[in-house]
Amino acid sequence: MYTTDETSVGKDTSKRIPKAYSCYIFQMNSEGKIYMKKPSNLLHADPFIGCYEKVVTQAECRQLIDLAKNNLEPSKVIGKSEQKTSTVRTSDTIGFQHHLTKLTLQICERIASIVDLPLNYAELLQIARYQVGGKFDAHFDTFNPSTDLGKMYLSENGQRIITALLYLNNVSAGGETSFPLLNIQVAPSEGTLLVFENCKKNSNERHALSIHEGRAVHEGEKWIATLWFHEKSQY
Repeated sequence: MYTTDETSVGKDTSKRIPKAYSCYIFQMNSEGKIYMKKPSNLLHADPFIGCYEKVVTQAECRQLIDLAKNNLEPSKVIGKSEQKTSTVRTSDTIGFQHHLTKLTLQICERIASIVDLPLNYAELLQIARYQVGGKFDAHFDTFNPSTDLGKMYLSENGQRIITALLYLNNVSAGGETSFPLLNIQVAPSEGTLLVFENCKKNSNERHALSIHEGRAVHEGEKWIATLWFHEKSQY
């Protein structure tokens, strides 16, 4: 009921992740360091799902929206053999280099600091707008190794191990991020960062409970900015 092979489109290159970073969420390494900053709200332990409040200011949210709004294109998903638009995801997006502006770099670095992974392990900063009726059906953010395109992305980019999703505005009705197998719903809240694991601990194997959806917006618009962190450097 909840499965789809379609994954939101991402990008980029190579180098293996340091072992100490490999999905150590609230676990200690030999030096006693705990990775991932403690969230304002811990929603689930395995996979880790947590919210961090007031990560960005209202002014920063509005600047990101202004930066994106005239450059949006219909969102694509990764199918079995190609990137394509789909009724699975009805939104508009744009991807920005982390260092595009001083603001984008500051926000990306802030998010990387919270996740405690190197920023160069993240894809482009993707900003998305969902208008009334816009939604993203239940899906995984991980690449599917059973498809040709999934194999290619895994080989070139490594698996997406962490998703960091930043809400850029409040939504009057709808637009929740839902984890249907866990009965968890997160309502969009301006400046809040939602972080969750896509893989099993210390692994690049998909976590079955990480399946999630963006529920339909019923009123107004929903704006989000997303960084997907990989097991390999992307540049």
